[in-house]
This record gives sequence, C-alpha cells and structure tokens, in this order.
Amino acid sequence: MMFPIENNDTFLLFFHGLDSSCETSKYTCITREPKYCQTVNYRENFNEVFNIYESLIQEKLKQYPRVVLAGHSLGAWFANHFAHKYNLRALLIAPCIYPSEVLADRIPELADRRLSFPTSNTEMVRVMVEIEDECLDVAVARRTLVNLPDNWEVDYLERGHHRIARSSDIWYHLVHLCEDPIVWMDDATYHGED
Repeated sequence: MMFPIENNDTFLLFFHGLDSSCETSKYTCITREPKYCQTVNYRENFNEVFNIYESLIQEKLKQYPRVVLAGHSLGAWFANHFAHKYNLRALLIAPCIYPSEVLADRIPELADRRLSFPTSNTEMVRVMVEIEDECLDVAVARRTLVNLPDNWEVDYLERGHHRIARSSDIWYHLVHLCEDPIVWMDDATYHGED
C-alpha cells in the first residue's frame, strides 16, 4: 500500500468553483496538509476576487518554500491564471477555459472582459477533464489544450460527472505536484505496527 508522508514545505492553495465554497468535495477529499481554500463570492465583485487571491498567494509564498495551486471549474481558471503569473505548479480540475463566454449570463461583470487561458507555464501543470461533464465543453478543451509544453499533462476521464470528487485522481496528481514523499508498506508491516 502507498501512503504519502506530509510535506510541510509545500502549501496547497485551492480555489473553489462558482457558487461553491471551501466545503466542495473537490477540496474536502484532499487529506494532505498544509492546505487552504478561501470561500469567495465570484458573483458579487469579480475584480475583488483577484485581490483576495493575490494577497493569499503572496502571503503563502513568503511562508513556504513551495506553493501549489489547485482549482475546480472557475476556480481552476484562477489557479491557472495565478500559476502563470507566479510560475507555480497547478492542478486544474474541469477548468472553465473561457469564463467570459461561458459564465457571462451568470456573472454580468464578465461580459465585457477578455479572460485568457494561457498554456505556457513552465512549471508542472496537471489538467483533469471529465468527458461527460455537463458544464465543461470538452470540445473547447480539446481545441485549447493542444501543443502544450512537456510539463503539462491532460487526463480525459470517462464516466465522470461534474459533482464527483474523483479523490484518487486528485490525490495522484497532488502527490506529484507537491512532491509529497510516499512510503510503501505491505499489509503485514502495516497491520503489525502501531
């Protein structure tokens, strides 16, 4: 059996999706520490969310040798945005690639903004796309997530659903992104020790 060992040198900052919170299953399934997810309201003042996340990232960069960003849906757009800005590793779960187009009817403030989805980050980036996700246009993902640097890895996952945590896939990617050491134990060793 594999068990990750806590790596206190790496801080995980998670960005939840639209109309979600720090209680989202995509975040709560993550057992590693240290981690944090700030609940924000994207609908009320979209511009203020940039300031909130910017402050959090700068604070954590001063406190930890490594910061890894992860996000789901609109939160994955923010994770990608700041990962590029600060050259950080990132896990993008069902990312909202073009929020100005997809969410303009739900966040009117987005209608007049051009929010790009850069794909040139030189740090390790992992993307999880669920093929049967009703909220993510998989065709857009397949057109956008092409000709990526070698440090990018995109997984198209079948039999998924937007509301399923996929904790084992998230765990797998975060272990690599955060460089969490792994200990291998056989069942006899594991059950025989306190």
